[in-house]
Amino acid sequence: MFPCKIPVAFPQAFGLMSHIIICFAAIDQLMSTLLHTSRQRFSIELMQRLITVAIVISILYGIPFLIYYDYDALPLSGTNGTACVPNENNELFSKYTVYAGVPIMNGFLPVTIMSLFGLLTFRNVRHVAKKNIPIAHIHLEQKLTAMVLIKILNVCLTVIRFLIFFL
Repeated sequence: MFPCKIPVAFPQAFGLMSHIIICFAAIDQLMSTLLHTSRQRFSIELMQRLITVAIVISILYGIPFLIYYDYDALPLSGTNGTACVPNENNELFSKYTVYAGVPIMNGFLPVTIMSLFGLLTFRNVRHVAKKNIPIAHIHLEQKLTAMVLIKILNVCLTVIRFLIFFL
């Protein structure tokens, strides 16, 4: 049944990983728009460590789906193959998945972090334009911020639609 569990566990782990990394991008963009030069960006070493932590957290989040998610193999008529059909044998894991795992870890928490830091970044970029900073730097910062904010908006709209349907 392990091949039946892979299509469930991998999207959970990689989806969470992408949400965490987009949250890091939002935080980094906020830090780059701060006027204090000592806190302007994550260092490369810190970002590498944070991405490693994100990978470990995502893998740990996906492991229960490999262990506890149960499937029944149903034979396909007319072929030698089988179809994987989820069953509800593990009621505790199903409740965790429905009420905590997917809505919080892949939904509300990343959307809240991305939205909060995106709004703070948008506010900071508007204030940076009023300061005595070279115009070329301002334009580059605004373009990069626009790209990150559009990505955040896209993810938030997609995740919110999914959560409404899921819940």
